[in-house]
Amino acid sequence: MLRLLFRRILPGILFVAVFAAGARAEDPAVTPSTALESYLHNGDLTYGWEVRETVRDGNATVYHLLLTSQKWQDITWTHQLSVIVPDRITHPGALLMITGGSVKDGQPNWNGGIQEGLLAPMGKIAQDNRAVTAVLRQVPNQPLYDSLKEDALISYTLHRFQQDGDYTWPLLFPMTKSAVRAMDAVTEFCAERLQRKVEGFVVAGASKRGWTTWLAAAQDSRVAAAAPMVIDILNMPKSIRYQLEAYGAYSEQIKDYSDLGILQSISSEKGRAIVEMIDPYSYRRKLSQPKLLLMGTNDEFWVADNVKNYIDSIPGINRLHYIPNAGHNLGGGAEAMLTLDAFFASLLSDNLFPTCAWQAKTGGKNLKIALEMSRENLVGAELWSAVSPTRDFRKAEWNSAPLPEPESEKYTVDVPLPETGFKACYVDLIYRTDDGRQYKISTRIFMTDPGKLL
Repeated sequence: MLRLLFRRILPGILFVAVFAAGARAEDPAVTPSTALESYLHNGDLTYGWEVRETVRDGNATVYHLLLTSQKWQDITWTHQLSVIVPDRITHPGALLMITGGSVKDGQPNWNGGIQEGLLAPMGKIAQDNRAVTAVLRQVPNQPLYDSLKEDALISYTLHRFQQDGDYTWPLLFPMTKSAVRAMDAVTEFCAERLQRKVEGFVVAGASKRGWTTWLAAAQDSRVAAAAPMVIDILNMPKSIRYQLEAYGAYSEQIKDYSDLGILQSISSEKGRAIVEMIDPYSYRRKLSQPKLLLMGTNDEFWVADNVKNYIDSIPGINRLHYIPNAGHNLGGGAEAMLTLDAFFASLLSDNLFPTCAWQAKTGGKNLKIALEMSRENLVGAELWSAVSPTRDFRKAEWNSAPLPEPESEKYTVDVPLPETGFKACYVDLIYRTDDGRQYKISTRIFMTDPGKLL
């Protein structure tokens, strides 16, 4: 599938146009809908990379690059970019994982150990699939502005935009450009050092980096597939209203945004502009590539079934994978990385990713989930469910029950409605790759009360 996708794109076209530097509010050519593209194309030549360290890891070599991605608000952004090259490469696609980190005195704090962080699982994916993988760190560069980091830093930059209307403020813009420049660097490194052409990327990242993944996929044609993790906030106005309806308050995890009035002002003129600039849902027409959304059932940030507020409006192949009883850290991430490995393998081998379509409605005292699925390489199915006295499932315990093996492409699962309170449930379909690795595709989470599907 990945090779077929690559034939339809022109790698590296993102930077063929050069615009006047900056995207300031006074520039009449820039609007909220074009601000991100304008920032990416702002003519900034603050870019370069160099190999700082080379390490052997089993049947692969890890090249640690120092990447300079851009200058934003007069701050030069630098990153550690680790390119993992297996001894045997048979596929031209690459996998880019975006993650966090910190900088000090303008330089990235270095991770050098093979077993540190994402290097070990990304090394395994590289060797399993005989393809290049890479880990981009320090997205965003932080701390900045009196030691702000993560959501506090993003919220601060959105607040600055609300104050002065400068379209370059949203931190998601330089975060997205970091990913774009990492793809540039990996492509150049492979051409110069390995004499190999990279024909496209699967891009992945979690939380803020998942947000970045969505935006990079919408802006750069080299992104042939995407795997955003634990960023269940697309269609922001509707998703934020839904959280207030379900919880009666904003999650404590997004307090940085409510403290500065970002959430409360989302319907104002500046609020609508922010949504248009940073909500991946605003760019959904550009998101036709295959996507795998990885999420925890107990994510502290989001309402359990929030994906219903946007998933049906995103074009292309969209698959879900829920990790039961896992929060925003995905239970440590091991299952997520195994699933990402299988997703990457399916794309590289030109296999069509399995179909998983569903419809749900109540009938009598049951929720009826009608599935239409691919049976090829299907090895099992299971139902996951949890109950809660309220619509807050963040501390709920999820339990599984095996389902009879589907005998056709169409399959119906009956789930009893709760007698009191609320029930949430989803179905996992278990598939096997050609080389025997298993992965699961989930339906969306369905939430019910004693009488109806919510």
